[in-house]
Amino acid sequence: MPDPSWQAMQQAQQAQQIHQNHVRHHRAAHDMAQAHARHTGAPHTHRPVPHTHRPVPHTGARGGGLRGLLVLIVIVGVVVYVAHDPELRTAVGNFARNLLAHVQSN
Repeated sequence: MPDPSWQAMQQAQQAQQIHQNHVRHHRAAHDMAQAHARHTGAPHTHRPVPHTHRPVPHTGARGGGLRGLLVLIVIVGVVVYVAHDPELRTAVGNFARNLLAHVQSN
């Protein structure tokens, strides 16, 4: 039987990847619709949303730096804590499966 903490980490990574793909797809569709509207001269159909992009300093290969390390430590701590409590492990596993099913269905 695989390690429960490994399974939880895998489920979390899979849910995050699905979410990122969903957001990427949504943004691409939105950009395509805007480009089409500009091309056809169609009027705006919604209030423009200001896009605020703040430059993020480059702090490593994945941009994590100290913040990324802190997030990793917190995630590992939560996974280890959940892995030691069978009832909590079951609840978190069910939540992750339900979240994954919900994300995949939308």
